[in-house]
Amino acid sequence: MNFLSKIKFIFKKTKVILVAGQGRACAREAICRVLEGKFELGKDVLVFETDLTKEDNAEKFKFLLKNSPFPVLVATHAGDIPFAQDFFAGEKERVEEIMKLAEILPSQGHLILNFDDETVREIIDETNLKELTFGFGEGADLRASDVNLNSGTNFKINERGNVVPIWLEGLFGKEQIYSALAAAAAGTIFGLNLVEISQALKNYQSLEGKMQLIEGLKNSKILDDSRSATVFSMLEALDIFGKIQNPEQGRRIAVLGDVSGIGKYAIEVHESIVEKTAKSADLLFTFGPRAKLIGKGAIVKGMPLEKIFQFDTIDEGMLKLKDELREGDLVLVDGSKEMEMGKIVEAIKL
Repeated sequence: MNFLSKIKFIFKKTKVILVAGQGRACAREAICRVLEGKFELGKDVLVFETDLTKEDNAEKFKFLLKNSPFPVLVATHAGDIPFAQDFFAGEKERVEEIMKLAEILPSQGHLILNFDDETVREIIDETNLKELTFGFGEGADLRASDVNLNSGTNFKINERGNVVPIWLEGLFGKEQIYSALAAAAAGTIFGLNLVEISQALKNYQSLEGKMQLIEGLKNSKILDDSRSATVFSMLEALDIFGKIQNPEQGRRIAVLGDVSGIGKYAIEVHESIVEKTAKSADLLFTFGPRAKLIGKGAIVKGMPLEKIFQFDTIDEGMLKLKDELREGDLVLVDGSKEMEMGKIVEAIKL
């Protein structure tokens, strides 16, 4: 910001929300959907998300946070989300810059923190700011419970004895629930009640490739998790894939790419995915050399060889998948960002 922009910002007394941590893009989107009915975004309220692990990103926001009459800092999560447990911890290095920004927030500032991530939760001990926490664990100010899956995710938000149902149409996974909870916390700070927040979240559509259920060719459905995958997110996606009701009674096709960035544990990690794949999928397509380990393991688990199709690259197998698709199939597409699994989604979506 130049000098004139800074003067204008101070004069307008604009509220600022900065979202940091993993899952920040989805959380920002959810926050915008909750606030847009009450505020003019970009004028009354500025909502940003940024990767604070990148050099100098924190510096860009210090002025806004220090000079806003109502600054809010949201920390989503630092660690990968284990779908089968409530509490986890991320690397402390991932919250260092968030901590520094929390320390410079003025007394009128607010913190919104993921209670389930121990590393994020520890920020509370380092500041005297007003904070609001969210999560699944007992002790969170806004706590998610009673999660049910059908054509989307239904759960309840509990806040100091108030319980309100939330419906996320066509969205699945803990990251989406965390995003909705972060948005609910922001809405609460900005004066909305839980009923208003619940209504607003019906407009939340998240981001492409983040556990979205979308329409596919031949009346199929695609569970699109193609944006990026970690070990935990792929395991969660496979778990949800096996639980989603498919009213068309078609087959379940798992389309899995490599999970990169896991170093010496590549073999063990891919083998850990095998059991869920063999249980939930009728057909398996793998893309990439690491993902071939999933196919080999599925054979050992009893999956027929003729139900497994393996390719080194997406271009090699995309036409085969498209040809294999049948009326009413449910297809999971998942893999690391580097694998560009979104190309597969583009080829088979309606």
